Amino acid sequence: MGNYISSEHLKHKNTFAKKLVWLAPILTLFLNVLAPMWYQQNSYNWWYVLLYPSYLTLLSILIIQRDNGKLKFRAILSLPIDLKKIWYAKIITCIIYIVLANTILMVCNVAGGFIIQQIFDISMTISLTQALLGTLCIILTSIWNIPLCLWLVKKVGVFATLILNVGMSFILGTLGASTRLWFVCPYSWVTRLMVPTTPLPLLILPGLLAFVLFYVISKLTVKSFIKQEVL
Repeated sequence: MGNYISSEHLKHKNTFAKKLVWLAPILTLFLNVLAPMWYQQNSYNWWYVLLYPSYLTLLSILIIQRDNGKLKFRAILSLPIDLKKIWYAKIITCIIYIVLANTILMVCNVAGGFIIQQIFDISMTISLTQALLGTLCIILTSIWNIPLCLWLVKKVGVFATLILNVGMSFILGTLGASTRLWFVCPYSWVTRLMVPTTPLPLLILPGLLAFVLFYVISKLTVKSFIKQEVL
């Protein structure tokens, strides 16, 4: 499996997909440099509400389109390889890239807050511990969206995937998070869990649900991928 992941990683060397890993979080941080008092909070708000869903969706599109463009996976099918591992390698590559992007945002957010504190004497609103927990929350409760996006690109195309996934992330993530049944809407998990007043026991349920959903979607989409390519 390691060779498949390494191969997938090499495919995207010097591509926009790799550049997005640092471009997306840096863009988010730059949106808030002119408001030092709210720099840390606004950075995370912009990130998990709109820019991160857009980044995850676009990243998934770029990852799958590397093989699904004009060639339609024909270059891969001509090789003696395991299609199941190919699909899983794409999923894992996406996970690695979203972990890196979230880590960059977290480090720059805390570092920026510290610098602002030293220059403007404005207290940090997000500590390193809070930033770490928030980052883990974002990653763990959004990984289910990766296999879904990869599958959507193959089924409905690039533009439709971008509109559907980002649109549902923004609308359902915002509206669903404020309802009593927020835990039944996966798109609302990140938004809800980033609210500081959320009781700790409620953090466990979405984490477990996200893992189960990720596992189920990964299994279903890999079957679809193998079936399509064999045909």
